[in-house]
Amino acid sequence: MKYLDVSFEDLNIQEELFLTIGNFDGIHRGHQQVLNNLTTDSKILKTKSAILSFNPHPKIFFNNEKNFLINSKEKKISILKNLNIDYLIDLKFDNELTQLSFSEFEQNILLNKLTIKKLYLGKDFRYGNQRKGNLETLRSLCNAYNIKLEELELLNDNSSDEKISSSKVRQFLKNGEIEKANECLIEKFSITGKVILGDQRGRTIGIPTANLKFPINIIKIPYGVYAVQIKLFDNMHFGIVNFGMRPTFHKQTSIVEVYIFDFEEDIYGKEIEVLFLSKIRDEQKFNGIKELLNQITLDITVAKKILKYGN
Repeated sequence: MKYLDVSFEDLNIQEELFLTIGNFDGIHRGHQQVLNNLTTDSKILKTKSAILSFNPHPKIFFNNEKNFLINSKEKKISILKNLNIDYLIDLKFDNELTQLSFSEFEQNILLNKLTIKKLYLGKDFRYGNQRKGNLETLRSLCNAYNIKLEELELLNDNSSDEKISSSKVRQFLKNGEIEKANECLIEKFSITGKVILGDQRGRTIGIPTANLKFPINIIKIPYGVYAVQIKLFDNMHFGIVNFGMRPTFHKQTSIVEVYIFDFEEDIYGKEIEVLFLSKIRDEQKFNGIKELLNQITLDITVAKKILKYGN
């Protein structure tokens, strides 16, 4: 897959494209259906498949939101590469782009910078300054320039009649409903970071942890204890995470503490990916180390049951 991080002035792709437009932040099963149609059709007609996305996400640009994204850019690229997309175009989202009217967006980008043979878009698609462009204005463009247009229906969530959307996934994650979020997502919700030096208190009580900071750009899940998988050196391990402020020890900053089952290697400075599977409980304050250790022992038992570890 070719990844382009460009301004619209510098964008120039001569190859014929089957294109969809969207942020594709939390890539969910609804997206997968769109992308499967896109890649299947493009291969049959020997045309390149492409996604036109925006960097940063418009909501981050306009609202300066932190902890908003579901996937990091690296994970987004990895997922789309595995789905056999030929081009991911991250268009620089800046003041100049936001000032383009929908007709200017059509002319300056869709017509002048790309060679589009077919568009795949949902009924709620909006574009251009003040989002005045919609599927009807785009249909007029397609008719005028002999571009095919496929309208796409969003996929329903298995657990409800509601449509799967990134907003829905974000709400699940904010609520700590990890299983529901993962049911919607193509790949499990995760964070990636380098293992940093912590207090090393876990070693003294027989539960050494690998600590990492929660990424500032990724949506923040509630403080608490989670059953997780850990990807390290392309190998998958199982474990438990405490994410929070560690109120028992009166800490002022949050941290992700990962206990990997049956693992003793020194991994300081190494990058790990933590895949969240289920929330076990909220973070709480304990009356000393003994009470905390008893609870951690119970948490590990629950996590192993969830993960079917050792069965």
